Amino acid sequence: MFDAARQRHDDQQWWLIFSGIEAGNGDPVDLARATRIAAAFTEPYRFAAVTTAGFYDDAGFCGPCDAPYCHRHWNVSNTGYGTCPHGHGKSLDPFWWPDDL
Repeated sequence: MFDAARQRHDDQQWWLIFSGIEAGNGDPVDLARATRIAAAFTEPYRFAAVTTAGFYDDAGFCGPCDAPYCHRHWNVSNTGYGTCPHGHGKSLDPFWWPDDL
């Protein structure tokens, strides 16, 4: 799949390979987006900065906790809605719809 995507986007220099809590991707990105992502993940890691990267799941960060959690620590429903260890909730799937709220 990656090779086929590269053939369709042969002018792309940057590729984002992302595996999130519920989904992932392998998308071509331009230099501006690559720069924005790199800046978002500069220490100290904070929710406000990470959200500027534009990931649908905020890279596993919980806003109220201002902390990242891995897939083992998010309690995710069948629809992709998850809660952090402290009970804060949000969508962790780009195709999630609030059916279970």
